[in-house]
Amino acid sequence: MFTSVGVSAAFLIAGLIIFIVMCFKGFHTAFAAFAGAVVVAFGATDGWASAVLTSFPTGVGTFVINNAMIFFSSGVFAFVMRETRTGEAMANTIVDKMGVKYAPYAIFIVSALLQLAGISMYQFIVAPIVFSMMKSANLPLNIGYAAAIAAPPIISFTLPGVTALPNVLPTTYLGTTLYAAPAMSLVIAIVGIVLCIIYLQYIINRARVKGIGYSENSEGSTEVQCADLSGGQFGEIEIPSFKKSLIPVVMILVLAFAFQIGLGWEAMPTVCAAMWITSAVVLLINIDTAKKISLKTILSRGWMDLCPFMVMAACVYGFGTVTQASACFEPLQNMFLSLDMNPYFTAWLSIALIAGLCADGIGGMIMWLSVFGSTYVAMPNVNAGALHRIIVSTATTFDSLPHSSAVATGIAVFRTNYKESYIHSFILTVCIPVIFSLLAVGIAVLFY
Repeated sequence: MFTSVGVSAAFLIAGLIIFIVMCFKGFHTAFAAFAGAVVVAFGATDGWASAVLTSFPTGVGTFVINNAMIFFSSGVFAFVMRETRTGEAMANTIVDKMGVKYAPYAIFIVSALLQLAGISMYQFIVAPIVFSMMKSANLPLNIGYAAAIAAPPIISFTLPGVTALPNVLPTTYLGTTLYAAPAMSLVIAIVGIVLCIIYLQYIINRARVKGIGYSENSEGSTEVQCADLSGGQFGEIEIPSFKKSLIPVVMILVLAFAFQIGLGWEAMPTVCAAMWITSAVVLLINIDTAKKISLKTILSRGWMDLCPFMVMAACVYGFGTVTQASACFEPLQNMFLSLDMNPYFTAWLSIALIAGLCADGIGGMIMWLSVFGSTYVAMPNVNAGALHRIIVSTATTFDSLPHSSAVATGIAVFRTNYKESYIHSFILTVCIPVIFSLLAVGIAVLFY
């Protein structure tokens, strides 16, 4: 409709602003993406109607086709781990073994293991443990919150071989594996862990020196009911043993390695098969619990658990598809790519900005891959594995700014508030990821 570069660029900027503002105001990300796409479509070369009625749903459909099975499989696996109380068993044992003295580090390890086990809603399992552990250790809840959120950005967004969604998504677009740039992955993961431990020890020491102890009445806190982990909806569910709880964590990593490295499978079927087999084993070793829940419930509810998140991500991808149809897209892309800067750094900069605008690392990653992925991977001086690692580690930088719904949910679940706790979110999930993702860029420039 308005196909001059300047006017279409204005509509593109307006669409992005609408997307961001609607997310900030609490609209669902999927609808915010559609609303932004409707505005961007006024500058589409094929016309507004084609962009809205064809390009947007085509993008949504493409994403679903490419990623549906990973969302379905992850939903079943997470449901099985949660409802059999396997994640809870792992958490309780680690906390008991490490004791009150090392309570924040026990929480850090529990969160890390729950991430490795594919439990995306780990906060709802960790929160009840945090309340009791912080009370026993006489430390403020915001330190427990900090310990809980510190590990996931490192586990899911840096480590090689993990079956977490952030590590899987780029493989479809870049032709990489879950083990892309393994040396780089390990280096940035170690740096991230060390920095997190230093910061946690600093805030623990500061609380002790100032005599700040446990309190359940943080001013301005917004309490969110934690998940019912008692299995009450299915009758009394017995917590499995610690050994049983470790089986799925070890098994899914071993299977992923065997399928992808040993058999040469692609990442998507590797992860799906590993989750299916591990879910079946968890049910078999917890057969009494499985009977109470029923296979029909497991498959029906688990299969659909992550569908809302898939639709949300697909709509963000659809927004990216409409953006590519804009008359200004190719000139702006060429201008951006022609910057006299290293492509690894321009990739870092653009992903960080998009993740910040979306307030969603995975959504930002998906949008970037849909717009720039094929262009960057085709560059002769860009290594796909290094690019994969930069994309994933950078997606967890500015996605945790104050307007992030994930941050708001976490602060509420842990019964704290922005005044007390957002500084921890900013240091642990913004500043430290910025450091290790820029380190990834530096390693890529020097060695890839």
